[in-house]
Amino acid sequence: MAIATLLLLVLSSIDSPVSAQNRVAADPAIPETRAGTAIPNVATLSLRDEQGESTLRSNTVTLLVAERLDVALERRDTAPILVVPGGTAVPLTLINRGNGREAFSLSSALSDASAKVRLIAIDRDGDGRFDAAIDTILSDARAPLLEPGEVLPLLVLVDPAAANVTAVSLTVVARASTGDGLTGTMFATRGDGGADAVTGKTNAIAEVVVPVGAGADAAPSLVKSQSVRAPDGSSTPVAGAVVTYRLEARFPGPAPQVRVDDPIPQGTAYVPGSLTLDAVRLSDGADDDAGSADANAVAVTLGDIAGATIRTIQFQVIIQ
Repeated sequence: MAIATLLLLVLSSIDSPVSAQNRVAADPAIPETRAGTAIPNVATLSLRDEQGESTLRSNTVTLLVAERLDVALERRDTAPILVVPGGTAVPLTLINRGNGREAFSLSSALSDASAKVRLIAIDRDGDGRFDAAIDTILSDARAPLLEPGEVLPLLVLVDPAAANVTAVSLTVVARASTGDGLTGTMFATRGDGGADAVTGKTNAIAEVVVPVGAGADAAPSLVKSQSVRAPDGSSTPVAGAVVTYRLEARFPGPAPQVRVDDPIPQGTAYVPGSLTLDAVRLSDGADDDAGSADANAVAVTLGDIAGATIRTIQFQVIIQ
């Protein structure tokens, strides 16, 4: 009886279009395989006996790359937004952070009824101003299909709704049309090419809060927002989760001797070294810079404000 000698058993990339460098990566900034891509794989077995060498192939197994649903929604500038008769355009940027083609639904709300959203439009020329002859109004507040990484400039047009417009904040939310939910939420066969779709670290939803005002005589305002990052990567506010607080102090004109104080919430602990002003890190001690922070509160001295501006303060706490 011939004794066969096993020479090689290789899990080969034969018949597979995917190489090591373009496997799905955890960081969406790294190029990754497109959703819906079929990845076939065949193994090869070679053996040699008295009759010589022979080769056989396994059956082919194939998988479809899932669609990761992620989105970002950002302000395009930090200039004060003043609501004036005729309408004020708020420029935003929508980014498809996923690995597949995806449409996004948009919603908007103001903090009170003294102003109203007239429309949301695509800013075709990117100038930050609404022009009905150029820009495309999204009548159903639904952004078109975006390729992975594609950036779409948007405008939200806000009108006064009362004679005396009080300072308000505008909240705009973008959701993946396929679905949203906590990281890892799956939508079977609803991704590109019939693949499954799964929510990424943004939960397939993004929100931006924009402070707006009534004009040159509007009072200063302070708008606070928060985001949560749990140990498992989700946005669930559980013990050990890091909460990032963002404060936008908006000044439509000069203001004297400004100081911002924010107590550390009960049940949380301040993250040392996390305090920033306009993205510049501040020390926690009461020293020469504008900030100080301890277990009880953070404080930032802005001093005299010379003219219209927005100052942004950010810090983090951990849920105990």
